[in-house]
Amino acid sequence: MEKAIDQKETLDAKKSLQIINATIETSKKLLTDDGLLLICWGFVFSFGNLWRYYKQAVLTAWWIRNILDTLQILFGIAVIALTAYFIFFRKKKAITYTAISTRFVWIGVIIAHNMMVLITKYILTDINFALLQPLQLVLIGFAFFVSGGIYRYYLLSVSGVIMWIAAVTAARFSLNDQFLIRGIAEVICFIIPGILMYTSQKKQTAHV
Repeated sequence: MEKAIDQKETLDAKKSLQIINATIETSKKLLTDDGLLLICWGFVFSFGNLWRYYKQAVLTAWWIRNILDTLQILFGIAVIALTAYFIFFRKKKAITYTAISTRFVWIGVIIAHNMMVLITKYILTDINFALLQPLQLVLIGFAFFVSGGIYRYYLLSVSGVIMWIAAVTAARFSLNDQFLIRGIAEVICFIIPGILMYTSQKKQTAHV
């Protein structure tokens, strides 16, 4: 009887260790995936906003405009497809609290952004993009700040603060200058943390 109990406890202990190891591996993969997604989304966002600024500030040929506008759309579609793959189709060993929480934070920000557009249009009877740009930066900063706390990766929280500073700064300038400010902020807050997250997890995986 005691032997059977010992075997059961051993099996339970092994199963628990397997679950813990699977969760750790999933968390590492999540950081790697999210780092790559930050790089991709940061590239698409910053490219789009810096191109909008350049297009308005500098006279460019129509064929260059068409090519870059088309590239912007194609990049966006590719990143949406990559994001859908990581979230819905890529197999994960275990579902973690971090994964669920961060997904809900960013989904909530997207919903809040669309509601904000509808509310401002209803009150102002028109969409004021010069007002929406800083407000969007505030929402993105909130998502970064909270995600950094969930991950315990506080560089993301710092990115949130930088986004808030960019929002206050952008509110003082015209819409076209806001594109420039936002593009620079997106390089700093998306791409740089994304590269650091991705490379650090890759190095840890290589040493294991």
